[in-house]
Amino acid sequence: MKYQQVILIGVALFFAVQITLATAYAQVASSQAASTTNDYQLPYPGLLPDNPLYFLKMFRDNLTSIFLSKPLDKAQFELLQSDKNIEASYLLVTQAAGKNSLALTTFSHGQDNFAEAITQTINAKKQGYSILDISKKMELSNQKHQQILGLIEQHMGKNDSQTFQTERNRIDTFTKQVVVLRQ
Repeated sequence: MKYQQVILIGVALFFAVQITLATAYAQVASSQAASTTNDYQLPYPGLLPDNPLYFLKMFRDNLTSIFLSKPLDKAQFELLQSDKNIEASYLLVTQAAGKNSLALTTFSHGQDNFAEAITQTINAKKQGYSILDISKKMELSNQKHQQILGLIEQHMGKNDSQTFQTERNRIDTFTKQVVVLRQ
């Protein structure tokens, strides 16, 4: 009798969690569809650069990049990597004390990925692919990167904030390049 009760409770919990997750997902999806502001969500980066196993993640990502052949696929992958690095830099500043230098390096890598995404999008356009969707996504992503940079600077001191001037300039350059892509 006890064995059947445990199974029954387990099944009930499973369905309760599934219903809760489905409801939460539906609420998030409907609120995102109803909103017209930049609700661009950066993906969770997974392992952060201060993790000792981070090199495995980098190896996997580099290997994945090698096997992508279409420029539009590469652009989407590079944009994803860019967003992950920007989010990782924000998490490093807000959750890990004394990681400002690593956060700057990670933010810079994210910007490098964004530059590569722009290059691959230009290549896709030259090859006749429609870049309307990716260019819209890049515009929203770039705006989010600007927002995150401002938040990072709020968490850092004035001296550290000055080191992000190069990244501010790069974001401005990317803004102009994305506008050109949208034309």
